[in-house]
Amino acid sequence: MESPQHIGDSTTNSISNQLSGTHLQKKNANLTPPSESASWSTKVYSSIYSGEKYMELLIELRNGDTSSTTLSILRRVQDSYVNVVQMLEVMIYLGYLNRGQAESFIDDKICNNPQYYKGGDSDDEYRYNDYRSHEVSQLRGIWVPYDKAVSIALENNIYNILKSLLLIDVHSFDKLPKKPDSNNGSLKRDSEEDMSKTLDGSPTKRRKTQIASSPKAIKAALESNTNYPYCLPPSTFMEKDVDIVSEVKLKFSEIFKNDGELSAELTTADIQKMFQSIVDKCSTRSQSPIAMLDVPLDSQGKTALHYAATLASNLVGIFIELGICSPIRGDNDGESPLVSAISVTNAMEKGNYVTMLDKWLWPNLWLFDKKKKSFLHHLIVSATKNLKASKYYLSKTVSWMVQNADKEKNLKNLCNVIVNAQESEAGNTALHLAGEFELNWFIYVLLELQADPQIANKVGLRPAEFDSVKEVMKIRENYRNHVDSVTATKALFETLGVEGEEDEYILELICTGVEFLNKIGGYPEVGSMEEEQDIPEKGVKHDELPKSSSHSERIFKSIQDLMSTTNEEYTKVINSKKKEINLLNKELRGATIITANNRFIAKKILQKVSEIDTMKLQSANIMEKLQVLKKKLPEGNDDEDIFNDDISNSELVKFDADEPFIIKAIYDKVANNEEIESTPELLDSLPSAAVLQARLNAYREVNFDLEKELESLLNYDTLTAKFKKVVSYCTGVDINEVDELLDGLLEAVEGQQ
Repeated sequence: MESPQHIGDSTTNSISNQLSGTHLQKKNANLTPPSESASWSTKVYSSIYSGEKYMELLIELRNGDTSSTTLSILRRVQDSYVNVVQMLEVMIYLGYLNRGQAESFIDDKICNNPQYYKGGDSDDEYRYNDYRSHEVSQLRGIWVPYDKAVSIALENNIYNILKSLLLIDVHSFDKLPKKPDSNNGSLKRDSEEDMSKTLDGSPTKRRKTQIASSPKAIKAALESNTNYPYCLPPSTFMEKDVDIVSEVKLKFSEIFKNDGELSAELTTADIQKMFQSIVDKCSTRSQSPIAMLDVPLDSQGKTALHYAATLASNLVGIFIELGICSPIRGDNDGESPLVSAISVTNAMEKGNYVTMLDKWLWPNLWLFDKKKKSFLHHLIVSATKNLKASKYYLSKTVSWMVQNADKEKNLKNLCNVIVNAQESEAGNTALHLAGEFELNWFIYVLLELQADPQIANKVGLRPAEFDSVKEVMKIRENYRNHVDSVTATKALFETLGVEGEEDEYILELICTGVEFLNKIGGYPEVGSMEEEQDIPEKGVKHDELPKSSSHSERIFKSIQDLMSTTNEEYTKVINSKKKEINLLNKELRGATIITANNRFIAKKILQKVSEIDTMKLQSANIMEKLQVLKKKLPEGNDDEDIFNDDISNSELVKFDADEPFIIKAIYDKVANNEEIESTPELLDSLPSAAVLQARLNAYREVNFDLEKELESLLNYDTLTAKFKKVVSYCTGVDINEVDELLDGLLEAVEGQQ
């Protein structure tokens, strides 16, 4: 039998094989860009589906001579919402995305994006419509507001393809031609089989229906952590259990080998069936199954959950739900599965990071490794290798916290427990590392999260002593003093290296979230979510005493019934209050997000107004210059003369005197020291007298400017000589040595200031 360690190596190898072709193996894993020969033609029609008016863009896409397809994109007339899933079909055809990435785009950029939150009823609290299960096939997808659709098109280089749909006025609906074959507005419905494939065919959707998170189980795992605030150490096993451990590792090797293949995707039932024999063996030996299943698979002590988190696989939820792996178990260094996930880009590329965090891995946010490094320490170190991924993970984590009403998961814990935590080796906080690596964006975010720049590490170094931290603190203070200034905002974004609206928005969201947190700082109970109880609708049933019962028995029974009824009523009242508290906490979170969204929109409007003002000023300057030029026109000349190609007909010809001008026939003779004779051929090669006169005027103008500049330089020399004489008198130095003295004299004067 192979040793457990050897089995672990084979498991690691199988995972490495699966990682081939990803960012871990290839630096350039981008999709093939669309062919240069790709072309398209578009036509906008009017359509009616389910009794509603739509403008429908039909796009015929041609990728060279190899293939062509016709795609349809709908825009609703009533509110200008656009079907973004249909937009993504264009990107898929052009090769910008594959199907999996398109699904991740929907989840990551829309469904989990707080910018789409608007509050209100639970059925209408987001600024998008999820019609992926709509009975009309043409309407299926995610519908987003017009401004978001335009942003998505611009960011993904498909605006030129869609602009005929995006630029048209919705009031022009009646003027548009009706779509062919749909003049009567009939509905085209898929068969039940096709509809089932549409709804269930997505791997992401299948995973969501297969795996449901268990908040109580996750919370119980966190509360039962005997090693808090550190991760649980790796599991150990006795020599007599080597055979079970070997079998476990073989099973994991098989699982990771198959995971990722759509044709053989493993479900919860599949995993449970694979490990049932091992669970039975553990029962016969009176062993805990999780003690045998949650074992290290390699020499680093990583468990199956670490590997699943690294791959951003649906196995994360399956392993935790079945009790195969603990979500808070660390490896040999005490690093949690969350650290494994944020150390690579798989979760970012798949777009399921927020889902994994929200359902399974959030307890890892509050745990440290053996060196007391938090997830922030690891993120900042990773940022030196992949800044984009680290910014993404921190942005999504903070955004998730701001949206969370439970204070165990929101910004309060992050600011109070994690941000200023010092690792045990050097005593560095996350801000120390960000300052050392000059990560301005991280420095600003940490300062907003109430990081203390005055905390000293073990050698007495404080974050505030780093030049990068000083710079960010200065620009941050200036921004806070001029929060409505477009110039101050622009300077801040340039210093932080902000790229795009997403970066701008997350900074506003963090600022607003911390501001709300500070305002409720005097009320520690805010954010404490109450556990609501399920109360049966029927009241407590009281048993009736037999008629032969004594009077005292009847009195005692009445007291019991009264207490039972009172307890029932009390429980109902308490439960209703708990619901009110939880609702208020959720409303507070919603108010935070709405405030951040409104502030962000207000700042974007200010930026646009500033741009318009700048354009108006530029336009006014141009008009003023035109008026000046018109006044210089001789009387009787039309403006068109300036643009007349016939130079001889215009007296306003102006040349650049610095531009080379050569009459080749004359130049060649001069270059060869030959005499120049006036011949008919030579005269014909000369420009017209008007052109030559214009060039002479240009040369005279340049010569005049040079003479003026020379005169100013001569005057400057006279002034310099006078200053030298003053310095010579004051210092007692010979006037010829003043130049050598000036540098030292300047340093001495500056030192006295």
